[in-house]
Amino acid sequence: MTATGAFTVANITNSRSQEPFLRRPGILERLLASVMLFVFAFSLPTEWFVRVNQSSADTVEGGSPVTTLAFLLFFVIAILGFNGNWHVVSQVMKQEPLIGALVGLATLSTLWSVLLVETFTNAVVLIITYVVGIYLVARFRVEEILYLAGLALAVGLFANFAFIFVFQEFGLDSINVGTDGGSKWSGVFVTKNELGRIASLSFIVFAFLTRVRRSFFVWPVLCLLALIQVVASDSATSLGATGGIIGLAAVFLGFRGRKTLYGATAVAMVSVFSTITVLAATNLVVATGLLGKNSTFTGRLPLWENSFEYGIANRPWFGHGWLAFWGNDRVYFDVGIRANFKVPHAHNAFIDAWLYVGPLGAIILLAIFVRGLIWGARNIRAVPTAVGLAPIILISYSLIFSLTEAGVVRRDISFVLFIVACTTAAKNKGVRRPFRSSQDPSTAEQHANTAI
Repeated sequence: MTATGAFTVANITNSRSQEPFLRRPGILERLLASVMLFVFAFSLPTEWFVRVNQSSADTVEGGSPVTTLAFLLFFVIAILGFNGNWHVVSQVMKQEPLIGALVGLATLSTLWSVLLVETFTNAVVLIITYVVGIYLVARFRVEEILYLAGLALAVGLFANFAFIFVFQEFGLDSINVGTDGGSKWSGVFVTKNELGRIASLSFIVFAFLTRVRRSFFVWPVLCLLALIQVVASDSATSLGATGGIIGLAAVFLGFRGRKTLYGATAVAMVSVFSTITVLAATNLVVATGLLGKNSTFTGRLPLWENSFEYGIANRPWFGHGWLAFWGNDRVYFDVGIRANFKVPHAHNAFIDAWLYVGPLGAIILLAIFVRGLIWGARNIRAVPTAVGLAPIILISYSLIFSLTEAGVVRRDISFVLFIVACTTAAKNKGVRRPFRSSQDPSTAEQHANTAI
């Protein structure tokens, strides 16, 4: 195995010929990968001109038949990209097997789902997303994946601006209003919260590329434009997440070469995650002043209470089936009214996991995050560069949106990058001591990439 190729298919060598089983990804494969990431983030353009009312917003992940066909095509591309190297695929999946276990449990829940067809359809889409994530890890290095994601997010960034300023009938949120009572930016999405979430992720990816691509103009400008969309979306969760990630990154960078890295990381993460969760649950007055009072934080606590009372209490052990609970019109209506606004999910990924597949699903999801954050901290020690910082930042981003929104385990680019982050961090889960400060960071990165 080469020093810099990790366990990617492109760098697994044949012991007889010493030639790689597959060549490094070419231009066409990179283009296809970037297109896949674009569709996972923004869906197909055919869906950008469709607007739905509040009662049906964001309740279905499958999309139109054309979108479904596109994701089936992505699945075929991923399978062909493995080129029969299933031992490599197995190695990647074993880095964090709990993600595969959660996807498997979601699929299995079709057997007891209250909405069998919807659960089966969404489970298939989830499997495709998982396979694409594994494919990217197997074929590309993490910096390459984030570069391809950056290209996709950059195109989507300008598409959002086009809808906001040119196609305003579709580019403004018709469901939620901002603090001034007017419509806020939503871009190609239905709601401003989705725009804010993707803009926040775009900011993170662009900031990473600013460090590794060394572009004086392109990536810093894209960072600024993404930040403008975060602010203009008026999404409190996205604003809080972006600010929290900036603070966490400062801590990670400041303590990465010190013995107190783990302690500082733990304190910083607990502070950020607990603060955002408390603000979301209680809608404190301070939140309205710092983040803007809007529907993003309104009603979390009563919604969570009623999700337990009217959802989990009815099926406490096996759940209602993957994404089936909120598809039940009667339950959706009852819980939504009691929370003072209609909702397509519990605004907490762990509660949703319990609603869908029982307490086992919630425990698996929690374990994935705990393991990911621990391994991510060790990864900073093993690779004290921007590449080493990327996994824990992406996992932290995912956790913030899992605490106050739908989370990342769904058909979305955030789930794909979450898979990349967890499997990458897991490579260095055995590292307990930092590399010496005198050691060249590139050497440390090469050493870490050889660990499987």
